[in-house]
Amino acid sequence: MNSKERVLMALNHEEPDRVPMDLGGRQTTLMIPAYEKLKKYLGYEDIPTKIMSHIWQTAYMDERVLQHFTIDTRHIRPKNKAFAPTEPFAEDEVFIDSWGVGRKISNGYANLCKYPLQKATSLADIENHPWPNPDEEFDYTGLREHAQTLYNKGEYALVGCMGSPGNTYEQAWYLRGLSEFLLDTVMNKDMAHALLRRVVDHRKRNAELYLTQVGEFLDVIQVADDLGAQNTSLMSPATYREIIKPYQAELIAHIKTFTKAKVYHHSCGSIANLLDDMIDIGIEVLNPVQATAVGMETDKLKQRFGDKLTFWGAIDTFEVLPNGSVADVQKEVKKRITDLGTGGGYVLGSVHNMQIDVPPENVEAMFQTALGFQR
Repeated sequence: MNSKERVLMALNHEEPDRVPMDLGGRQTTLMIPAYEKLKKYLGYEDIPTKIMSHIWQTAYMDERVLQHFTIDTRHIRPKNKAFAPTEPFAEDEVFIDSWGVGRKISNGYANLCKYPLQKATSLADIENHPWPNPDEEFDYTGLREHAQTLYNKGEYALVGCMGSPGNTYEQAWYLRGLSEFLLDTVMNKDMAHALLRRVVDHRKRNAELYLTQVGEFLDVIQVADDLGAQNTSLMSPATYREIIKPYQAELIAHIKTFTKAKVYHHSCGSIANLLDDMIDIGIEVLNPVQATAVGMETDKLKQRFGDKLTFWGAIDTFEVLPNGSVADVQKEVKKRITDLGTGGGYVLGSVHNMQIDVPPENVEAMFQTALGFQR
């Protein structure tokens, strides 16, 4: 059984020969300092570091690293030409992205510091914002040829990333500010709808441009919106259904006109109270499965949603990977495979990108344990 067959079995809720593994995607890669440490540990210091995202300070995984860990996926992602600095940003540096959102580098992280529509008081303020043009945002040169080559080889499962996260709610609050946008969803709904309308129209065009190039070759297509906090969702299910869900549904329906790929949705936090609605709009794969959040226990999620969702991720990046011993990592991996891998429906990876404090020994332990573990 090869990697593609293994992932497709898991996606179809059939149990493959071992759990499939993912590394190197938008939410399953390493931050740049962690990648530098990993390369040194593996003896791959000659590999140049290529920046995946300046916003998230993440790195592309070199093929030698993917081969070393026997990774079953390959990610298909266009280059960002609207915002593409050539070097990592310096500590305390502030930068503005193509949406006008500002971030400041602090302790290796790019933290939000400017919300260009935070003081908006009218719908006209939203309309007059200098919105980015999706037709000018990404460079698709060579992307179709690359995806088709991998597809024809049939060796790996191909995971699509549109370049953008494919988010709607998150991008709206990046522009407006989290508190301001959440207040809008209750007290100023016209503002919330106007923002989401502009964002989802942009994401739909982004999806169309990308999927016209590679949609026929993909097995999975990613979208994202962090909807959860540690203890519960960031909004009530009623607010989600009224304000957020229709725009996510519109984007997913649009995506499905261009590809047969399974729709993978990334949301951190506690979102068990939203999952029925998310399944209703066509979400088939849930990432990252933040098992430390309330209500996201992996055995319970599998029991309740295992026939409808494939779970993708689940290896703890908050405590186990950065602070645990190799034995702790091994225990974590075995538990998540046992809870989520029964009958298929699980692709193993980290809960979000591995941060700057994750030791390479634990990265090695995660994948080597998964490679050899049989329930």
